[in-house]
Amino acid sequence: MKKLSLVLVLALVLCALPFAARAEGTLTVYNWYDYIDESVLDDFTKETGIKVDYVMFTTVEEMYVKMTTGGGKYDIIVPSDYIIERLIKDDMLAPMDFDKMPNARANLLDSMWTADYDVGNAYSVPYMWGTVGILYNTEYVDEEITSWASLFDPKYKRDVFMLDSIRDTMGVTLKYLGYNLNERSEEALA
Repeated sequence: MKKLSLVLVLALVLCALPFAARAEGTLTVYNWYDYIDESVLDDFTKETGIKVDYVMFTTVEEMYVKMTTGGGKYDIIVPSDYIIERLIKDDMLAPMDFDKMPNARANLLDSMWTADYDVGNAYSVPYMWGTVGILYNTEYVDEEITSWASLFDPKYKRDVFMLDSIRDTMGVTLKYLGYNLNERSEEALA
């Protein structure tokens, strides 16, 4: 499914790009590291004749800095919601032409089209949706993990791995401490 969805997403976005952007026969995609199997890119090239220059980032903060300092030109970027909002405010995204992408709305859940970071999805098409959670190997953990508190339990010291994402780690820590995930008070953040 992931393989098919990317080919469709690339094709949808390609249709929306101005002809001049497609004239060179290369589509430059800026996406998360290791999100797409290279065979998908090869399949896209075989199906369309268009080469994909696939550039990767490890965090959206890294991506944002590169985008705002002139570090590259991309036809498609795959950022997180709050970075899309910042890029819109910075006037760095071109509006989508959904008249050239008739299947875009037909093949996504209605709830994916109500994003407060891009009202009306003028600048973005939903690609993936997910949440933060805890995964653990029951062969190494002898109890059921049911809360964020387990991440901070001294008996798991040096055994917890967490993605290096300030947004996720702050949210998890705030929740663990009893605050709202989106807390902004100086007291909570301290």
